[in-house]
Amino acid sequence: SDMLASRSEVCRSNYERCMPEREFGDWMYLTVLLSLASFVAVALCTGLFLLLTGAPAGAVVLALIPSPGAAALAYYARAFSIKSMKDYRGALIDASLVHAIGFMLTMAESNVPLKKMFENISNLGSVYGKDIALEAACILSLTDEDGMDVVSALRKAQSASPSAAWQELLIGMAEVYGSGGSLKEYLKGKYQALTERKRLDVKKYNESIQGLSSVYLSIVGIASIFIALINLVFNMAGWLSNDSFVWLDALAVVPMGSFIVIRMMRATNPEA
Repeated sequence: SDMLASRSEVCRSNYERCMPEREFGDWMYLTVLLSLASFVAVALCTGLFLLLTGAPAGAVVLALIPSPGAAALAYYARAFSIKSMKDYRGALIDASLVHAIGFMLTMAESNVPLKKMFENISNLGSVYGKDIALEAACILSLTDEDGMDVVSALRKAQSASPSAAWQELLIGMAEVYGSGGSLKEYLKGKYQALTERKRLDVKKYNESIQGLSSVYLSIVGIASIFIALINLVFNMAGWLSNDSFVWLDALAVVPMGSFIVIRMMRATNPEA
């Protein structure tokens, strides 16, 4: 029971960091229904298969054996999808955070109030990304609707953010602003640090692209030549009378290899 409670809390934390429109209880209710549906569907299909294959009627109870696994699989698939969504939101925030900090630094140099900074960012989702805009709107909601002061709102909002970099920024801003320090100097330091990190990430990405390009050309190119040679040998031996292997290479191997490489490139893109 303790393990189930722990996993439920992890799911709740991941779900809330996705900032969905529905409550966590609704998501859990749907998850339980899908798990039960998976249990019943697998039991029915397995039982029907056993009956059609001539199994004794008493053996139909064996259909219940894989059903708990199907229910568990449905639950973990839902939990994994939430975790993936949370990680994806965090990656989107990290990708555009340096630009948002640059804008905040410009506003700090013009003595724009802290609350107004987040209000401006919340209205610029098309520029800095809707996820950062949503995080800024969350801070405004804590101040306007819950009556929190800005420092308390920053500390509260950072705990629900999927981005570690955004959390670090909010904690630092709360400490600096609450202690009467220079917010401009803090943002300037963060901007320089994240700009340098972004530069290194782009450099590393370019190097990985060069490596992936070499691997792609080597593997896919060699595979195409190898398949063409096999097709030629089979034709000469009379085992094949057409270019089936060549078509297999053109319609399956090359597209699949290209798809995998493109996915890897997108996964490592610092601007994704």
